[in-house]
Amino acid sequence: MKTLLLTFECPPDVTGGGLCTYVQEYINAKIEQREPTVILTADFNVHDEVCTYFGCVKVIRFNPSTGDSFKHMGHWAAMSYEFSNQVKKIITDGFKPDWLEVCDGFGLGYFTLQRKLCLEAPFTDLKVLVTAHTPVTMIDEWDKKNIYELPTYFTKYMEQFCFQAADKVISPSAFLKKKLLTEFLEKAIPIDVVPNPYEKPSTSLVPGKEASDNTQVYDIPDYAIASRVCYWKGIEHALAGFDLYWANGGQSSLYVYGSDTHYFKNNKSLTETLSTKYNKWIEKGLLKFAGLKEHSEILFIKKHLKALFHPSLFENYPYSVIEHMADGGLVAASLSGGQAELIRHGENGFLFDPHSPKSIQDAILTIDALEDVQIRSITENAIQAIKDTCSYTAVMTQKEQVLATAKQNASGAAFPFTSGKELTHANAKNSSALTVVIPHYNLGALLIEAIESVKFSSLPDIKILVVDDGSTDKESVIILKTLEARYTNLTVLYKKNSGVAETRNIGVQHATTDYIALLDADDLVCVPYYEAALKILNRYNNVGFVGAWNEDFNQHGRLRLWPTFNPEVPLQMIMNTTNCQGLVVRRDAYLAHGQHDPNLGMFLDDWESTISMVLNGVRGVMIPHPLFKYRIREDSIFRDKFRMFTINYNYIIDKHQAQLSGCYGEMIKFLNANGPNTQYHNPTIPSANNTHHTSAPVPTTQHEGGRLVQLVHKYYDSVNQPGTIRNIRMGLRKFGPGQLVAHFRK
Repeated sequence: MKTLLLTFECPPDVTGGGLCTYVQEYINAKIEQREPTVILTADFNVHDEVCTYFGCVKVIRFNPSTGDSFKHMGHWAAMSYEFSNQVKKIITDGFKPDWLEVCDGFGLGYFTLQRKLCLEAPFTDLKVLVTAHTPVTMIDEWDKKNIYELPTYFTKYMEQFCFQAADKVISPSAFLKKKLLTEFLEKAIPIDVVPNPYEKPSTSLVPGKEASDNTQVYDIPDYAIASRVCYWKGIEHALAGFDLYWANGGQSSLYVYGSDTHYFKNNKSLTETLSTKYNKWIEKGLLKFAGLKEHSEILFIKKHLKALFHPSLFENYPYSVIEHMADGGLVAASLSGGQAELIRHGENGFLFDPHSPKSIQDAILTIDALEDVQIRSITENAIQAIKDTCSYTAVMTQKEQVLATAKQNASGAAFPFTSGKELTHANAKNSSALTVVIPHYNLGALLIEAIESVKFSSLPDIKILVVDDGSTDKESVIILKTLEARYTNLTVLYKKNSGVAETRNIGVQHATTDYIALLDADDLVCVPYYEAALKILNRYNNVGFVGAWNEDFNQHGRLRLWPTFNPEVPLQMIMNTTNCQGLVVRRDAYLAHGQHDPNLGMFLDDWESTISMVLNGVRGVMIPHPLFKYRIREDSIFRDKFRMFTINYNYIIDKHQAQLSGCYGEMIKFLNANGPNTQYHNPTIPSANNTHHTSAPVPTTQHEGGRLVQLVHKYYDSVNQPGTIRNIRMGLRKFGPGQLVAHFRK
């Protein structure tokens, strides 16, 4: 079976840690199975890409910063997009995997899956496996961090989407499977349990360190904890048990190896906090915080312990436990995690309740009292348990059996939205009939450009319905009459002036096709947009509208690229994540739930339309390419109407109050974490309100000031700037003459 694995950790540059160890064991297993495999990993130190071969396994290291994504998105969203570009390159170059496997962390497979589900070649033929190693935002929540802060909040959505969108999901432990289904995912999905592979290396992991007198090289304790010093790893709970043990006369020492973190209760160093609390045991030499060590050093120290303690409050499938058991070491571990599925208490290791100091003390006392013959029996059982469960042959056979049962989404199947209500629409029977509805008022010159962009579309026989909102400009009226005479599939509907919202609605009401597209008279569409959108609408019966990324432009060319994202509940209610003024929509869905509200006075009416549709179950998909062009003009009612933003937003919330009632708790937490919704425009980067949260560096110069400042001064460009306003997506109207009038009159 040919496979392509995506990972953000890969040896030998990174050692230790669960994901890195998994990748190493994955490579070893593939070599043993002689299966052609490509490992794709990020490396910001290489110039372009570097390839290394290990038998049938090819490791490709590429530098994500050489792409453009970091100009438009925050770190992990940009990483995901650059990984998807590399996937496309690998397949195009000739390696066509039977399965693409991606880890769950940071939503690394998000854009690969989004592009696949948007029916983009060559992604459409991919079968995608997501292997759960524990989502990072789940760990953040366990560690008492505020997961409502941007971009963490959106990273959680990316991780959730990967689980929902995958063709298959596996978890190495039943523990993590249960946690995913009960605490992380809002919608249930099938998850198969397949252990992670591991086999003890046939040669020494620490060459030259095997002589008996090498115990003098390191300060060897009786017991050790080898993990990050953080809340969810249970260090604090373990020390409560050891404190009880030492207070009752116990003399065995404990060293804690691992990097430090901040403690949520006092925002100080957890190591410092625990060192202060248990200082008397440190002074007596029974406790030591030894800091982060090289993986090879930890492996050597572990060989000489009485036992390795693993006290995590939540745990997936810790390789540190598996390694130690396979190496013939004693393990005492928490009941709360996948390690409890490997350990039979008293037979091949020991289990304790991490919330009970007495349970921990009892485990220490039991191990202290073991005779050599008992130790040999337990460690032999531990070695055999790992062989039976984690051997390459056992794991790969089980994995292949699980993957053989996977079925890709069939035609008409549902798109995997992560939250909220979903309506099922009648199948359009692969309809290609589309009407582009263009509201128009005194913009004849620019209207010509908009219509020409539609005419160049790859979708044939598009109907165009221009609804004139009582234009008073004589030149614009002449252009309308000329357009009517020239194009047989173009109709102009004339009406009295009543505003753009009612004008759009009247246009959709008069359309006769199943699908309609909204297009302002001064905006443009790219050649593949409408064809790509209709493919998605024809494929998924729970998708009501389709959009795309925006390219903002003016008379000088591109200003910036604005990524859009599938609107989810409740994020779409707080900030607009769609190109709502240029959507392709099912006509019936628009008429039922998406008509623009004239009460908003031409400001936020398009955003409110998407809110109304999403809350009523009309769901949308955003194509992750800049296929819609949004014109920025010098004179704009935005500057005049911006004072109306709060008033109109209040109106929107009041209008949908009943449907939002279940979301208010999450919305309040989000707003508390990020500030008012004038402080952010892109969910993949921090809010301007979160000055303590620094985003990853990007390879571009950034202008000072927020998005509103950049808009007013007309020199903002493609940067991932947190900024103060993203509201040019929320009803910004534009003015300005075009350049084609004279040419058109010839």
